[in-house]
Amino acid sequence: MAGRLEGRVAVITGGGSGIGAASARAFAAEGAQVVVADINADAAHAVANDLHIAGSVAIAVPTDVAEANQVQQLLAVAAERFGRLDVLFANAGIGLHGTVVELPLEHFDRLIAVNLRGPFLCAKYGVPLLAQSGGGSIIFTASELALVGSPENPVYCATKAGLIGMARAMALDHAAQGIRVNCICPGAVYTPMLAASFAVAPDPAEDEADIIRRMPLGRIGTAEEIAKAALFLASDDSAFMTGTALVVDGGWTAR
Repeated sequence: MAGRLEGRVAVITGGGSGIGAASARAFAAEGAQVVVADINADAAHAVANDLHIAGSVAIAVPTDVAEANQVQQLLAVAAERFGRLDVLFANAGIGLHGTVVELPLEHFDRLIAVNLRGPFLCAKYGVPLLAQSGGGSIIFTASELALVGSPENPVYCATKAGLIGMARAMALDHAAQGIRVNCICPGAVYTPMLAASFAVAPDPAEDEADIIRRMPLGRIGTAEEIAKAALFLASDDSAFMTGTALVVDGGWTAR
C-alpha cells in the first residue's frame, strides 16, 4: 500500500539530528524522496546514508540556512535531482540565551539569521518550486515559546513568534497556488539542543527534573513524536489546514 507521501519530494533543514532527522525517517517511511539539509555535513550524510540502507531515496546537502546562496543551491539541487518539490520543512534552528541586556549583539544577529531569516529564505526560493509542482506544504518549526514567555529567552521567543506571523501571512498569499503554510510548536523534546541547554545548567539533573515536574503529561517529548506532527502537516491528512500553529508540548502551554 502506498505511503502518505508516496512520489513526493521533501526538503528538511536541520535534518541531521533531532526533530529533523526523525522527520526524515518518518517522511521516507511514507514514501517520500528526502533531501537532508544541515550545517553539519557529516550529520546530514549520515542520516541520508541510513535512509539509503533502509531502502529509501535520499540525498544530503550541507546548508547554512542563514546564507541565501546556500539555500538557493539546496533547492536547486533538490529540483535538479528530483524534478519537483512537494514538502518544505524549514526546521533548522538554534537557541542562544540571555536577557536583552546580557545577550551579545552577535548572538542576537545569529538567532535572527538562523531562526527567522533561514525559514524566510527557504520559503522565498521554495515557493516557486512548490507552485510548479501544483502546490504543497511548507512547515516551520516554531516553539511553545512562541506562545508564552521564557526567562532569559526574549530573542529566541521573538524569532519563533515571528515564524507564526510569517506563516499566517504566507498562508493567505499562496493559498491560490495550492500551497499550505503551517507551524509546529514543539515543547521540551529530547534533542541535541535540549541536551546542550542541560549541559550548561548549574545542576543539569535538577534542570531536567524541573521541566518534567511542570509538564502536565509528566515527561519530556521525543523527536519522533514531533516528527509525527510534521508528517501530518506534510500529508493530505491536513489538507484543510493552513495558517495554523500546531502545538505539541505535553500540555505545557495549557497552564
